[in-house]
Parts: sequence; structure tokens; C-alpha cells
Amino acid sequence: MGASLIRLGRLLLKGSPLEGRGAAGAENPQPFFRGPDLSVRGGPGFPKDKYRNFGRETGFRALPYTMQDRYTRELTDMEFPSIVMENDFLRAECIPALGGRLWSLFDKRRNRDIVYRNPVFRPANLAIRDAWFSGGIEWNIGRLGHSVHTCAPVFAGVFTAEKEEVLRLWEFERQTGLFWRIECTLPEDSGVLFVYTRISNPDQTAKPLYWWTNAAVPQRPGVRVFSAGEEVIYLVPGAGTVKTMDYGRLPYLPVMPGRDASYPELSPYANEYFFQNDRVCGLPWESAVYADGYAYGEMATAPLVYRKLFCWGKGRGGRRWQDFLSLPGGEYLEVQAGLAPTQLHSADIAAGETVDWVQAFTAFQMEPERAFQSDYRAASRNVGEALALHLEPASLEAALKRARARCGAEAAILSMGSGWGALERRLGSRQIPAGLSFPDESVGRAEAPWAELIGTGAFPPRPVEAGPGSFAVDAAWEALLAAAPGRGWLGPYHLGVIAFERGDAGKAAACWEESLKREENPWACRNLALAAAAEGKLRAAAAYYKRALALPGGEDRSFAEEYIPLLLDAGMEDEAAAELAERVRSCPLDALPLPLIDAAARIAFSRGDDALLDRIFSLEPAHIREGNTTLADIWIERETRRSPRSRRSALLAEPLLPPLTIDFRMYTGPDPEPSDSRP
Repeated sequence: MGASLIRLGRLLLKGSPLEGRGAAGAENPQPFFRGPDLSVRGGPGFPKDKYRNFGRETGFRALPYTMQDRYTRELTDMEFPSIVMENDFLRAECIPALGGRLWSLFDKRRNRDIVYRNPVFRPANLAIRDAWFSGGIEWNIGRLGHSVHTCAPVFAGVFTAEKEEVLRLWEFERQTGLFWRIECTLPEDSGVLFVYTRISNPDQTAKPLYWWTNAAVPQRPGVRVFSAGEEVIYLVPGAGTVKTMDYGRLPYLPVMPGRDASYPELSPYANEYFFQNDRVCGLPWESAVYADGYAYGEMATAPLVYRKLFCWGKGRGGRRWQDFLSLPGGEYLEVQAGLAPTQLHSADIAAGETVDWVQAFTAFQMEPERAFQSDYRAASRNVGEALALHLEPASLEAALKRARARCGAEAAILSMGSGWGALERRLGSRQIPAGLSFPDESVGRAEAPWAELIGTGAFPPRPVEAGPGSFAVDAAWEALLAAAPGRGWLGPYHLGVIAFERGDAGKAAACWEESLKREENPWACRNLALAAAAEGKLRAAAAYYKRALALPGGEDRSFAEEYIPLLLDAGMEDEAAAELAERVRSCPLDALPLPLIDAAARIAFSRGDDALLDRIFSLEPAHIREGNTTLADIWIERETRRSPRSRRSALLAEPLLPPLTIDFRMYTGPDPEPSDSRP
């Protein structure tokens, strides 16, 4: 073939579009406000030097982005424009519309996929914004919970530097106010894909920094995972509210007694641990070696030091999740690389600082017996040596030097991202990094009102039934909104959103009351309901929701999704049942969003309606969330109550198995507790 070629392509496959039956669009119109950081603790062996930034910035946060929760399980023909990089050794295909995900990396010499290529696009509720899909290599910036760009378009372009073709992906990440870029190169005579990542902090304040590269690789019998070091921090499994992590050395960990944890298929549950490669010399790396000696290999320059293994395990729930995310039978595990010791930690980026590194992906062949000997340390050393022969560490340092030299070059745009970078350029408060282009043509319908606010100083009017539109929550936008002329319901509504996200509930409520005075609207009512619920005033919150439902725009499904579960939480079951019956009259049970299916199950269980429960348990819930076991718990409780007392002890000894359609439990054993913990 000669020189590597970057070309436009198209990916054709079955998929579930990000829009549900009867929905106006792919995104929920409501703002979802931030939650507190997770409660974390270290077990008795947790290293003292790993407490820094442990648990920082781990809480839920979606704004200023909206939730992408409008999709079903129905598969239809889909087409995604792609960008293909190819030489005589490898073929890589990237999807700019899906966060720049590297959908596939194919070994042409051995006719084999290096990373797991999902045969379908099947979103599920596993990301910050809900929609996430499995497979390929994912670039995660921002915070815990998969990137906000996972199912959103990013910029893509190409340029040539020193006779080398470069594919660049880039965007402005609005939660953190960071600019990021990824540059992929595939040298002509190389079986290695080089990926340069550069993150820039344009502000004069230091910030937390979160990055994990998630590579999914096929899971086949006997696959074994290695990294540069054997010291790991692992997540202690269990259903408790406190996330507990502890320290161990591979191959044997206390949470998998008697099993070699380097073999993912031996894990009885969904499992993860983090390699502490800051404690070893040389460039960090990770590899998954198959029974025939074929191996996935990855290596990076500092500061991308830490590595992770995630596997679904051989438990029923983990198997169910993999089938749910793809088609039955597709198995994969994830080998990941990050900037911090675990995903419950954050790194740092200083004021005005740029953080960058080069990561390389490849496949290589080695003698199986050298990787599968019982001495894990010796086997790991053998794998590292085999990888270094195929992928010389010096080549990464050279790639890093070349990438830094070309960073000011601008790319010819092949695919547009969001218009928010263009608005940052117009605001002028942040300097755009050299080489990154955010043209005016990228400003679309979502950004248009905010563009008008910049240009005219006034926020354009919007009909109540059209909803609030997109959100902006940082200080610069707040100042512009506050200075805008005081007319219409939308200005004070957005000021309230900004205040509530910041934690100023009093100011937020005042803004939303002002919005209602200017024009009755369901959106301010809903937010006042959330504020009331946060204070434990559930009946007052219910009254606000009821008011919202009667207003133009209140027919959007998002109101009922929150109102009916709240009625149940408030002990208003009759009212909840009546509202739910109204929804079911106009929407089939299997098309209801998950919050309403959960509510229907709660009501049916309370009223002993076994026929309805059985219908619900036969459904495949499109928006099941990791950790949401409501349906499985109700099924188990019902079966336990149905059983004669003489059988209950036997049932406790042998746990009941809910129908596979609703059994997404990733861990079903006892909750291990450490003997002590450090503060």
C-alpha cells in the first residue's frame, strides 16, 4: 500500500438511535444538578501516600450538558461517517460523532481485531449523561463516569507535518474549562498506532484533572492481563454506600481467594483493580495475552502512568450486561490508562499549564509458555520484554517530541464538533490554544441563544412550550445574563439554574419564582420541586410537579418520570397509581421509561398484582443503571414471601435467581468489610 492513508469512510451497522418513541429529541430538556462526592475509604492495607486527592471530584455532575436518555432497545439500520487510517499493517476507524471513539483497530497481517469491535451501536445508561456504548478505545476527560463527549460530536481534521499525516480530534470541555486534543499517526512501515494527547488549562486557577483511556479488548478463554508493576489498588466489592479500596500484589488478591486475579475469566463478579506503575522504572505499559500468544500491547510516556483492568466476571449479572450492551455472546474486558492512582482519585493541572503524553497501541506475538507460567512476576517480565522488542520505548519519546513541535499547525476540518469553543473565542476570556480551530460555522441551534447574548447583550425570548434550551453555568455567562434586560421568563430561569448548581438554593428559588411571575412555565416549577424535595418537603414538591404538568410544555415525559416516583416516596400511592394509569393509556408498558417501570413494579408489588409484575419482569429495561436493582429486589422479595416458611431458610442458603431480563446485579455475595480503615 505504501504510505499510510487517512480517508473518509462510513460505518454501517444496526443500532438504537438516541431518540425514543414519541420523543422530541435525544436529550432530556431538564437540568440535572450536581451531587456530593462519593464516600470513600481505604482498607487496612491502603498506602498512606495514596490518600492525596482520594475521593475528590467523584460526585455526579452533568451541567452544563443535558442528559442523553431518549433511546430504546429497538435496532435499526444506522450510518456513521468515519475516518479511516490505514497502512500495510493496521486499519483504524474513528467515529467523530461518538466522541472520536476508535471503533476498531484491525491487525491486517494476522486478520484479527486488536480491540473489541461491537457489531451494534447499543446505548445504555452507564455514562455521565446516560448514553454509553461498549467497544473500541474511548477517550475520557472531565470526571468519573465516562466522558460527556461519549455520544456527542467532536471536531476532527487532518494535516501533514514532516511528511506525516496526522488525524486530530479536539473539543472544549465545558465542565472543567479545559481544551483537549488527540492526534493519531500511523507511520508507513509500522504496526503501531501512536496517539498524542494534549490538555490545556487556559485559566489562572489550578484545577482537578481526570483522564482515562479505556480500551476494550476481546475476552477469550485463558486471556491473561499484565502491566509494568504487580502492586494494585483494588475495589472491595459490595453494595454498600461507601466505596472501599485496598492494596494487594498480583496474582492473588484477598477479594479473590485462591484464584489468580490476572485471569479475568476467573473473577466471580464484575471486578476492577489499578496497577500502581508509579512504583516501577521505565515507561508504563499494559498487555492482554491470549492462549495462542497473540497479545494486545499498549505503552505511554509520563504522566499517563497508571493502568486498570476491568472485567465483567463470570457472574450472571456481568454476563447479562455484556449481552445487553451488544449481541449475545460478545465478551470483552477493558484495559485502561490514567493520570491518577484510581478512578476515585483526581490528578492536577496548574494554572495556565499544558499536560501531554504519547500512547501507543499495537499487537504482537510471543511464546505462550513465557506468559502463562505460574510465576506471575516472571511472566510479566517476559511480556514486558516481548512488548519492548515490538514497541521500542524510544519511539514514544521521539513521537512526543514530534507532536510538541507540530502542535501549532491547524487541521483541515473534516467533521464539526460543538459551537461552544467558538463562543469561548467570542467571549475572549480564555485564550484558545494554538492549532485548535473553532469556526463560527460550528455554532448551531443549541448555542445560538448564547451567541445572541454575547452579540446583543440580550437573551432572546423563547416560547414556554419550547423548553429552556441549552445551559451555561460558569461565572462569565452568569455575569452576561445578570446584565441582560429584565424581560421574559427565561433569563431568571437560567440564573436560577446557575445558582442552584453552585449550591445557592435560596437565590435559585428566588430566580425561579421571578421566572413564574413573568410567565407561568413548567420548567421553573420542576426546579422548585427539586429544591423542596432537597429540604425533605415532598408534598410541596409534588404540588409543584402537579402545577407543571398542567402547563404548556408539561407534557414532556421528563416531568412524569420524576413526579410519579416522588409521589411514591411521599406515601401518595393512590395519586401515583392514577398518574401512572394515565401514562399507560397513551404509551405501551414496554415503552415507558425506566423510572415509571420501576414505579409500576413498586405499586403492583404493594397491591399484590402478580399479573402486572410478571409482565414487568418480562420486559427488557432500556435504561437500567449500574447499581439499580429495584426490579430484581422486588422479584426476590415477592418470591420469598410466596414461599412457605419451611422453605425460606433453604431459599436464604441458595439465593433466588430473578429472570435474566432484569438481573443486572454485578455482585451478589456478602459485603466484605475491612477490619479497620484510615481517615
